[in-house]
Amino acid sequence: MTTGRNAADRYFSKGRELVKPVVHGIARRALPVVERASGTKYVRERAAGSTGAGKAAGSAKKNAADTARAYRKLASGLKGKTADDTDGWTTAPSAREVDAKSRQLARLRAHSALSEALAKGASLGKAAVDAGRELVAEGYLTEAVSVGLNLRQRGSSEEAGRVLLGMAYQRSSAPEVAWAEFAKIADREIIVSAAEEYYPTAIDTLGDEALSLLDRSNEAGETARWSDKAVLRTAESAFCIGAFEHVRTLVDARLDKAPDQVDSAVRYELNRMLDWLPGGKHLEPLPTTDGTRNFGVLSYDQPGIRSRNVGDYIQTIASIGHLLRYENLSFTGDRGLTELFAKFRKSVKAERKYAGPEGKLNLVEVYRDGNVYQDIPEDTWYIAFGWYMHDIFGKSFNIPFHPNLRPVLLSVFVRYPEMLTPDAIAYLKKYGPVGCRDWQSVAVLRAVGVPAFFSGCLTTTVDTLFPTPTADRRSGTLRIDWQKDNKGPKKKQTVTAIRDKSFSENLELARNWVADYAYKYKQVLTSRLHANLPARSVGAHVEFEPKNKSDSRFGGLIGINESAFDAIRDGILDKLSVLLPLIASGASEDEIYSKWAEITADDMAFADEFLADAELPVADGQTIAGVVDGSELPIPDPQITDIVMTVDKGEEQMIPKAVETIDAHASASYRVWLPSDVLSQTEIDELRAKVSHGSIELLPAVSVAGVVNRSDLQQALLPVLFPDHDRIIVLPAAAEVSSDITVLSSVDLGDALLAAKHDVRKNRASGLTLMRRIASSFGDDYVGALNFVFASHAGLTEDFAPFDPQIAVLNLSGLRSEGFSERAIGLMDEVKLNYVDAAQMVIGGRYTDIGDEWNIRAQWETSDSPKVVNWRRQTSHFGRMALTH
Repeated sequence: MTTGRNAADRYFSKGRELVKPVVHGIARRALPVVERASGTKYVRERAAGSTGAGKAAGSAKKNAADTARAYRKLASGLKGKTADDTDGWTTAPSAREVDAKSRQLARLRAHSALSEALAKGASLGKAAVDAGRELVAEGYLTEAVSVGLNLRQRGSSEEAGRVLLGMAYQRSSAPEVAWAEFAKIADREIIVSAAEEYYPTAIDTLGDEALSLLDRSNEAGETARWSDKAVLRTAESAFCIGAFEHVRTLVDARLDKAPDQVDSAVRYELNRMLDWLPGGKHLEPLPTTDGTRNFGVLSYDQPGIRSRNVGDYIQTIASIGHLLRYENLSFTGDRGLTELFAKFRKSVKAERKYAGPEGKLNLVEVYRDGNVYQDIPEDTWYIAFGWYMHDIFGKSFNIPFHPNLRPVLLSVFVRYPEMLTPDAIAYLKKYGPVGCRDWQSVAVLRAVGVPAFFSGCLTTTVDTLFPTPTADRRSGTLRIDWQKDNKGPKKKQTVTAIRDKSFSENLELARNWVADYAYKYKQVLTSRLHANLPARSVGAHVEFEPKNKSDSRFGGLIGINESAFDAIRDGILDKLSVLLPLIASGASEDEIYSKWAEITADDMAFADEFLADAELPVADGQTIAGVVDGSELPIPDPQITDIVMTVDKGEEQMIPKAVETIDAHASASYRVWLPSDVLSQTEIDELRAKVSHGSIELLPAVSVAGVVNRSDLQQALLPVLFPDHDRIIVLPAAAEVSSDITVLSSVDLGDALLAAKHDVRKNRASGLTLMRRIASSFGDDYVGALNFVFASHAGLTEDFAPFDPQIAVLNLSGLRSEGFSERAIGLMDEVKLNYVDAAQMVIGGRYTDIGDEWNIRAQWETSDSPKVVNWRRQTSHFGRMALTH
């Protein structure tokens, strides 16, 4: 009988006894491999003064040598080179080697899950689920797909293969891609085993139509057999579509189990979820005062992950200062808030105090990301600032906000362009213009038609609540998430404990943090935006070194001098000094928003001018035309379909197979154009002899200074290489063709610049997000990053789904009129984009869909009847995509 321990574990465990509890610092780098092998964290040091400490210290060198010997023994059993000079005392294994060995070990353990499950008597389907979950968790999606395709090809194991594919695609692709596999599984044991992936995917794809699947599982008693995590993940998906009764059924049934029968972390989250269901504490009516307008104070709870960032609460402290400036303004409502306001009011700077009109506001707590679930009273105004938005369970964004809220949109950061749905855009237009914390958010909002301007961050005004002392007695340096060294006092701005504290307690904590900047420490070193700006606001000397200076959060906030900082602070103070008295005095909604448009008009005009100057790089037209001077270029023939085969490095051996599959299905004459240097003349002659419907031709060699990848360059130059053609078909050498590709020559392009398939990868759903990702890669060149954002967003009126140009029909005349080659090569040369990304920047959404079956990429999707399977940069399994039975 098996004990369930795989061979790898038995092998690696031999070295465990050699690993001693005292490890010299230089030897510790070896421990990750040892720990991953054993699943145990070793004690790194003996407690000071414990029995045997002296002996351990005296034998440290021997222990280090033993540790090094154990490491070498373990590591040499894994693929890759193992350094033989590691002694644990003077020489440690390189970080690169340890990382590679750890990765190999994770792969080995993941693959062993299948054999272990089968050894324990599990069915193939259940074993496939166990293995798939391990492979996906460790990031081996390609291998999960490979195993899935192999099993799916055989009738007896088809459903085991489909569940593996569904699990991999749930991680990498859109929900509907994963559901296409899950939906074809009938084996109830597999469905129950994979409930954690199966049911959330069904809900995310089908919405309310998936609820009948939950009902069936409940009626059959299957839900009781689900894992705890399956219950949690399914409840989260159901919550996001408003299926609250189904959520309650799932949660209540699981919480009815004995405490020791439910994972403690899952139990905690399920209990939290109950608080957000109808009747839960978060849906209780908020306190109101008759005849008094309501004003929201922004907090950070939501059904998913509650904020643990002190910086969020510092932003709220800054917003409170704008209310407390007005001496004639009083507050009722939430007791915790009114008491806190009374306390904070005592510390308002004398120079910021302002009598203002007589008025009263009723204070209510408003959740930034979860206010749609609250019972918000009518006519509730608030300053809507900060990071928009944190999603709910990774699935949905709660915008538009609660219908009873009236937002003052100021210091807004748009984190995810995907949140900008048509409803969200309409909402922001209604209550705009939107004052943005950063210039990237200005650009992205304007790209979808929302009026926006740069306001900077609200935390520049936090000094309102921190009067300057007569004498500055600050000294020393405080480090907040500082990356360079750990000397001296330090803090981390993420504090998990704040999730379980009250709103008022967290505001007190935030105030104390800023008080340290104002009265205790002379200097602050930080990588955190909301340590940098508040500390600077209260007069501390700040050194700001974020991990990435081109991060989308920082445009307009990094590298600014005191004059620019003061301009941000004064601009926010001035705008709110006009608007808040109107709100407090009971002015009408129309009057308030009309005044908002009036006082932001100059900022809108400045943004118009500031954004207009940016341009993307364009290669010189004469230089591009000169690339093909003297070359014999293709001449169009209306009776022949021209196909350009792109060949990436390492794909040369795939060319014959690709050409054979084209020829086998072609119904018309064609020419396949290859790069001139990918095959020898002998190989070309052999290939020509095999085709019966077409011919093999060669394109001239091309080169442009600054562009290294010749395949990318050739694709960018196609409108120039085919100067008299109206259209061509593009196909990768890694293609497996199972249909007549020549029919694509008659695709109706209309005004589109090409026909292609939208990119199905989960991380390629938004063109605006792609642009932001590219800008973030500029690193220390944050000025260049901002210029790229402005220029790439210019002229857009909406977001677009990126396309996959690897298989496409090109409108060459349209591309030439757009200067495609010059623009694409300019980006490839100066911004160092690859061809695929450069094409997105130039073409955007001006493409038409070629049809899903013409480009199936196995790592991210499958099909039962593909016309072309694209294996580029993937493990190739020719003939294993389509089912054969």
